[in-house]
Amino acid sequence: STQSTGADIILNNECTLQLLSWQDIRTCTLVSWGWKEVAIGSIVADPEYGRKFRIKYGEGKINRLCAYRCKNEERAIEKCMLLLLEAQMLLRELAEYRPAVESYSKLYAEIREQISKFPIGDVEEQDLLARIQALRQELLKGFKSNAQIEKHQKTVEHKIGLLIQHRSSIFELDRKQRKKKKGGAVEFDTEKPTFYKDAKKMAHYANLFYLLRTEPKYFAKLAYLIPPVKRDKQTFAETVILTMYANAFSPLEEFLLVELLQKAIENEINNSQKLEDFIIADSVVPMMIMSYNKRKQGKQYIKKIFSKPIKEVLECQTQFGADVSGQIGDVDLLRKWCETFFPLVLDTIDSLPYGLRLVCKHIHDLSREKFKKAKEVDFWRAVGYFVFYRFIGLAITTPDEFGLCEKDDVSSVATLNLMTISKILKAVFADLQIATGPFAVLNDWVEEKIQTVVEYHTHVIDVPPAEEYLKVNKYAQLSRIEKDSLVILLREITQIHQLVASNITDLAEDEKDPLRIILDDLGEIPKCPVDDETEIQIELINRFEPQLTKLDRKKNLKSETIDDAIRIMQKIPGFSGDTFLEIFVRMKLHCKKQGEEELAKEVNNVIANLQNLAKHGLVKPDNGFNSFLKDVQSELASRGRRKQEHLKEIDRLQKAIKELDEQKAHMEHKISDFESYFDAIRNKSKDSFVAKTKKFKYKDLAKLKVIADSEIPTSQQGKVTFVIIQKEMDKFDIEGKIKGLPGFAREFTLELEQLLECKEDNEQVFDTEKGLELNVDSTLLFLNKYFFSAKK
Repeated sequence: STQSTGADIILNNECTLQLLSWQDIRTCTLVSWGWKEVAIGSIVADPEYGRKFRIKYGEGKINRLCAYRCKNEERAIEKCMLLLLEAQMLLRELAEYRPAVESYSKLYAEIREQISKFPIGDVEEQDLLARIQALRQELLKGFKSNAQIEKHQKTVEHKIGLLIQHRSSIFELDRKQRKKKKGGAVEFDTEKPTFYKDAKKMAHYANLFYLLRTEPKYFAKLAYLIPPVKRDKQTFAETVILTMYANAFSPLEEFLLVELLQKAIENEINNSQKLEDFIIADSVVPMMIMSYNKRKQGKQYIKKIFSKPIKEVLECQTQFGADVSGQIGDVDLLRKWCETFFPLVLDTIDSLPYGLRLVCKHIHDLSREKFKKAKEVDFWRAVGYFVFYRFIGLAITTPDEFGLCEKDDVSSVATLNLMTISKILKAVFADLQIATGPFAVLNDWVEEKIQTVVEYHTHVIDVPPAEEYLKVNKYAQLSRIEKDSLVILLREITQIHQLVASNITDLAEDEKDPLRIILDDLGEIPKCPVDDETEIQIELINRFEPQLTKLDRKKNLKSETIDDAIRIMQKIPGFSGDTFLEIFVRMKLHCKKQGEEELAKEVNNVIANLQNLAKHGLVKPDNGFNSFLKDVQSELASRGRRKQEHLKEIDRLQKAIKELDEQKAHMEHKISDFESYFDAIRNKSKDSFVAKTKKFKYKDLAKLKVIADSEIPTSQQGKVTFVIIQKEMDKFDIEGKIKGLPGFAREFTLELEQLLECKEDNEQVFDTEKGLELNVDSTLLFLNKYFFSAKK
């Protein structure tokens, strides 16, 4: 060939033409300038091959190939140099790497030193667990005691509210106590229950509460089946959260409670036709979530984030919120406060209680799976409903419920302001749409925030699984603590028993279900007065062992073998050897020589267990089971960590108990002040009471809307006169007469207690059963004006 090109070199080589197709030549990878010689040997120029190649492929195509290959040659060289550099770095690291020589004798010496710091067995850990258990029982009793005191405080505050509202005598406010004494024996036996003295029955209750506590499916179904009565739902929610799970104070109880909430939510969603039905459902599940939110973690979040701005709103004298007529006081000031609260919610996702976030994630995921046709925004509304409307919004509108202030600190102006702020923020966080009515004044502000809130909700549900976050393995934890206990009222035992028994068909369809077996053994539901406050402690016992897989059983065997090995090394210190097996064989021979057959048997069991575990790949038999020493060392390190965790838990419990004691003292002081106030009014009322007699015409009482309906003929109503005699502070003798018609008489006794009971039950009319019906509210106002007013 007259041209000396790269193509000539390729084409003039006979081996190349025989071995390579055009596609091979086109796509082969170049690694160095000498690739041709390496692949095909020495180059031999033969014009004949060049001529044939040119005829077959054409001059232009061959020249384009050469240009293409030259360009790629440069890239290949660069790539090759980088690979060489990387190889040099790896070789340098390998040259400098010096693997640590495993000295198992040294490791065994370290283990012996660690073991010497622990007492034989797990006595120390059991002592710490016993202290924790005792403190937790004390804490739970404090929770329950404070809950009762708080209820009593609210009752007293309600009495004062009625006193102010009706300006009435203190005697009318004692009706509940009289009613309780009067009606207490009607439905229930007043004798003190004795079923807790029956050891066999209480053992069955121990089985029942263990099962209900650790298997959330039962309480979750009960939550759906509970009657739609607010008092029953509230009682159930409080019993579950406070009694059964001790306010979720420990990680295990938090895990079990969150598991229950997830199951209950799953039942609700599966029984809802639309996502909106689930959100607005008036069931026990929202109440359980609200009770969960009002625990210590929820209140701490609210106090930390919202204490300052809410206090400032309470101190604000300007009404900028909507009044009763719907008129906004000051739009600019309202916007300023919404701008203040908005970032506080937005920037504190990480501080939100973990359980609430996990529950919202569960709601979001289940909703997407069930309601395929729902809009994207509806899923985020469901999240916002529980995060804001059922938690943060409640704290803003009722700050006294979360310990941010006293109820008396919330003025009428502050109430309107806080409610309006909450309404605007609800439109943003829960409704994710513009507001209506008077709250539409900030719709421009609402619209520009919605996309930001969707991102906020996305982060809210971005949480790890409960086991990972709480570091809880449910069954491992339950098996480690042999007997947990429950502090519970006797009436709570009978109430739960009644609930479970009346719904057993839905709770346990299988005749062999453990719940049915336990209920059959329990027999009849014992009777207990509704006001009984007897409290007992039940040690929970698992009657039905969990069904473990073969692998799980072997894993448990490995844990037991590690514990046994540590205990033996504590009992027989000082032995050494090249392998773990050698050391334990020497221990075994030593024990036999000393006549300690039981100890020798324990050593032999460890060796036998290791051989068994090796068959399943859970330990390595190489080098006489030396790798098992690392497992032993890991367990010792875990025991050290657990000891520190137990000490921290003890400190945490002691601080919580101290806080409860302070809270209790504060509430008791307030109640004492209220009761003193009542006593003063009561004594004053007794001293100043004078029986009153007043006359009113029928038409006057009708004009005052006291009379709602009457059997008295219309033609005779104008002639009727009523004589009202206040013979006691809360009792009135009433007689209706028509002058000159002695045959007509309407006589009856009206007790203030009856009217107030009707008012509390939202009954509008009171039937005297004497042909007269009275308007409840109007009659109360009438009596206050003419009989209780200080004016003569």
